[in-house]
Amino acid sequence: MAPTWVKQCFWTLAGTGAVYVLSVLALTIPVLQRNATYAHNINPAYWQNLSNVEQFGFVHHQVQPFTVRSTNNVTLHAWHILPAHLYREHKEKLINQPDFGLKPFDEAAEAVGLRLLLDEPNAKVVVSFHGNAAHIGSSHRPATYQQLLSTSTVEQPVHVVAFDYRGFGMSTGTPNEQGVIDDGIAVMSALCGSPDRLAATNRSPSLSHSSLQPSQIILVGQSLGTFISTATYHEWTIRLQQAPFKALILLASFSSLTKLLDSYSIKGFTPPLLSPLTQYPYVQNWIRQRIHDKWDTASRIKEMLTLPNMKLDLSIMHAKDDWEIPYHEGYMNWLAVEEAVNGTGTFTSTHEDLFYPEFTKSWVSDDGVKMVRWDKVRHGGHNRLPTSEHLKVILYDILERQ
Repeated sequence: MAPTWVKQCFWTLAGTGAVYVLSVLALTIPVLQRNATYAHNINPAYWQNLSNVEQFGFVHHQVQPFTVRSTNNVTLHAWHILPAHLYREHKEKLINQPDFGLKPFDEAAEAVGLRLLLDEPNAKVVVSFHGNAAHIGSSHRPATYQQLLSTSTVEQPVHVVAFDYRGFGMSTGTPNEQGVIDDGIAVMSALCGSPDRLAATNRSPSLSHSSLQPSQIILVGQSLGTFISTATYHEWTIRLQQAPFKALILLASFSSLTKLLDSYSIKGFTPPLLSPLTQYPYVQNWIRQRIHDKWDTASRIKEMLTLPNMKLDLSIMHAKDDWEIPYHEGYMNWLAVEEAVNGTGTFTSTHEDLFYPEFTKSWVSDDGVKMVRWDKVRHGGHNRLPTSEHLKVILYDILERQ
């Protein structure tokens, strides 16, 4: 008869295996799958007041909250954040606004803060696409906005717009792949006033104000946001035939959700989700086929690179110590770049060694219209990378380019 401790070990392992199998099977159900991948129901907005921006490190009336209408009657919640030097210069006007508060974009666009963006042709705005779970004010996200704002100058002010996808924070609806892409397009349409299928929902005939040029806008995505920002750029330029944005920056990216499942770890504490099924490739493929939202970033990047005369300034950065999404996932997007350009253009690179453990590769098309940069940095993890000086250096480089 087996000793008690052997029985205990057996039933512990059997129970763990059963929980894993049931969890994986549950993820093939669309509702559970989307709750697990978007994690939008982990929502601190239930007990946090997103209008009290001081609790997130900003000063009174530095942040203009606004809403944007997206498809399926979804209302998105967003922030426009002023750089500190503009806030300081216009503090009296900002604080003395009699009707300051959350408004639809067209009304908010008449407020002091957004006027400082929309009326300044030299201004740039970084639109932040955050990762899964929580809301625009959670965790490292306010520090990310502050890092981006720190690149602002009097000659070239840099603003930030951050927004929650459908189902996140105070935004209504439930996320799915096409829905969150539509949300990105809705925000771009509000800022640019472009004549696409969403523009009418973001423009009131009784209000008239200036709009931004797409060349004033830089998209920055982190984790899940790398897919949404890439898909927004793709949808905007290719399907809607709008002018390209100034740049796209991807932090801790991945090539697609189906491939990510092979290496994704929950906060770095668990083994890769499908690793226990390595010996059962048929089962792994069966699960992959039942992933409803594919989040295919690499294919969109390749398509944008192969279209002639379409501007693309793309930066891909990943930390070597990212245990949640390993850096080789981001590198797969660089490999997709190499495949798409097929030896054309000019490649440059720095070499990793003991004394310089970071690695940079770049490519520029023959006509100079497209450029891509890949950066592997030594430290930054998954969530510290957006607040790093590495991101600031990349943004400075982009801002200096015409």
